[in-house]
Amino acid sequence: MRRERLRVLLVEFERPDPAAVALGRVLRDDGVEVVHAGPVDSVEQILRTAEQEDPDAVGVLGAAPPGDLEEALGDVPVFTAATAAEVVERLAGGRSHTAEAPSDRAR
Repeated sequence: MRRERLRVLLVEFERPDPAAVALGRVLRDDGVEVVHAGPVDSVEQILRTAEQEDPDAVGVLGAAPPGDLEEALGDVPVFTAATAAEVVERLAGGRSHTAEAPSDRAR
């Protein structure tokens, strides 16, 4: 079954990251369904949350994603704030209109 909108899970690994809220807004403005799980302390928590939420991609902010996370998630891509636009564009099959422009709320 294919979803109408992409679903992205955002987690703040090991420490809170204020950029998570901003990134979530940019993704949401781009038509992506965003599930913000907030701060998590372990890979196991990320995996359990991903299992429950069934995301198309997982964004890890705060600290670098653990190396074994991508392998554990299987075909679900893992991204950071720096690679978010690239991953969402690849998953959506198009160009992100908000990657280069601010949100409508900021204009």
